[in-house]
Amino acid sequence: QENLMGQPNHPMVFNLLKEAVVREKGGYVHPDLGLLAPAPSGASRGLGFVRFGYTECQTRCFPGTRDEKLEILNTNRTKATTGDDPIYKQEDVLLKIPLSYQMTRSVALETLRRVVPAETLNKHPLAELDDAALLVLFLAHERTLSRASRWLPYIASLPTEPSCGYLESRRPHMLDAIQALKREISMDVAGWPQELAKAGQYAQKIVNGLARDYGGAFREGVAVKETLSWALCQVASRATAGSNKHGSLRLVPMLDLINHDANAGSFVELTGKERLARSDFMDATEDDSGTFTVRSVRFARRRPLKKGQELMANYNVPGYSPLDWLVSLGFVPPERWYPWQKIDPALPRVRRDGPFAAEPSKATAQWLKRTRRGKEETS
Repeated sequence: QENLMGQPNHPMVFNLLKEAVVREKGGYVHPDLGLLAPAPSGASRGLGFVRFGYTECQTRCFPGTRDEKLEILNTNRTKATTGDDPIYKQEDVLLKIPLSYQMTRSVALETLRRVVPAETLNKHPLAELDDAALLVLFLAHERTLSRASRWLPYIASLPTEPSCGYLESRRPHMLDAIQALKREISMDVAGWPQELAKAGQYAQKIVNGLARDYGGAFREGVAVKETLSWALCQVASRATAGSNKHGSLRLVPMLDLINHDANAGSFVELTGKERLARSDFMDATEDDSGTFTVRSVRFARRRPLKKGQELMANYNVPGYSPLDWLVSLGFVPPERWYPWQKIDPALPRVRRDGPFAAEPSKATAQWLKRTRRGKEETS
């Protein structure tokens, strides 16, 4: 397995990661999924269908969509036993990554408290770190453990040189990308090189602080700052937002192999209360709470995949500016290539005067009272 470190695109690396996911309770990876390198989307790699054998069998044997599954449940049938012609649609859920195989704040705290010296914990409590810094420290620590880490399959799948703009080694590539954006699509990149340098300096401060405070948690001979810088870029470019219940920021194996498409569906975190009978796409249990699922969706409709086609997802970060995309993820998506313009609503604004006025808040009422009093005194 150690020979595969540094070869994240190797098929065996994906198979190890897939095995790690499906061994967890509730974990699922569609059997036809695999690595596409290079990816049809233009990325160096992506996740998609590398075969079609399972789907051919499934569409002849058992249901794949909500409506089909609900019909089976309502009619008490088990499965179809017809000939070779497909009678069902492709399986809807392609990935299920359970909470037990996600890097979360609680997992990081539990692990790091066992390895960070007690004296360090007293001076620098881990609980004071935000989710991002804690994940950086946790990922860096697990990388140094190599085969002793249960996260080895995931770490082996991560790129040896992340694509974010925080790394000093990536600076020339980022500057070239900025010039290409200006030259090829006339993007306004004024001030971007300076902002990129500031982002790198800020990231280095974070790395220096973590190395200073928690460097004792790493074994001798480890390049602590280099490992932390690598982990910081991985978290910046791959972390997924989740519910506060299980961690607002997480590293979710397998999901971060999926490339971005603004027209695709988003990652869906299960609450454990989903039911087919309530128009949800699957039946879930309490044990599924925190699980992330992925379906092939485009323009809000199912998009069945064929061999060679890529599974895409919307990263759903509408607040990111083009520069944010470049610095954090290493690219600018097409929907951020051109300036956006606010469009006034077609319908008239809702009236807020007279009887349509909203009830003022307590603070607003006090402010109005003081204002009126001041006017009366001056008059």
